[in-house]
Amino acid sequence: MALCLTLTPFAGAGFALAQVPDGVNVPGFWDPNRRFPKPDRTKVRAIRFLTEQESPPFSFTAPDGLPAGFNVDLARAVCEELDIPCTIQELKWDLLIDAIADDRGDAIIAPIPVTAENREKYEFTNSFLGRPGRFVGTRSTLVKEITAEGLAERKIGIVAGTRHADFIATYFPDAEVVSYETTAKARADLTGGAIDLIFTDALTASVWLNSEAAKGCCIFVGGAYTDPHFFGEGIAVAVNPERKALREAIDYALRRIYFNGRYFEIFLKYFPRGYY
Repeated sequence: MALCLTLTPFAGAGFALAQVPDGVNVPGFWDPNRRFPKPDRTKVRAIRFLTEQESPPFSFTAPDGLPAGFNVDLARAVCEELDIPCTIQELKWDLLIDAIADDRGDAIIAPIPVTAENREKYEFTNSFLGRPGRFVGTRSTLVKEITAEGLAERKIGIVAGTRHADFIATYFPDAEVVSYETTAKARADLTGGAIDLIFTDALTASVWLNSEAAKGCCIFVGGAYTDPHFFGEGIAVAVNPERKALREAIDYALRRIYFNGRYFEIFLKYFPRGYY
């Protein structure tokens, strides 16, 4: 797969975008100059992965009754790279959070935010996905360029009380903000023509845009915003803080999966239009 690696102007250290031939940007969170130590197989003989139950596209039950999804495929790729046996168990979110402490598994591969509070509970690997913010408009939108001046007096839909709302207030103060209780209500007004754009989580927006529910109505407008102050440090694998060897082994495998192209295959399988 031919790739053109370019660092985005808004990216943090170690973040890059690789553009595949069809123009989709695939994120990369691994510095090519950073090397993770090769795992000691005597310390990591198997991994019990845990993931969230029915949380597509991250995890869901396939027609054959087996777990499937981005996180599931990535976990399997980690196990193949390390050449060790693994299991993948789905749990409800309220059980997942304390599952490591309860010794129900070794590693959680689910969208647990990488925050200071969660760092007290878990040791996190390098991020493997991000959740940037992006503008979404209808295909007939008159907004072609995203600037503070260009969005002045434009009606921007946001979900009240979110980091996305804070971001708009900070960087687009002259936009006319229309607040909603839910993303679904904002999408309905967007497609109905009541607002010009919505600013939202790019990952979930990508899933919606690619679904039958969207009916091909809408597109991303402008680029992705990745400021960690607003949009977090991404999604990573969480392990017991005392399992340093396990965390290093998963980091080693994730990096190799990215640079050998397997990560690209998995990303494009579940996010065919991308979201960066």
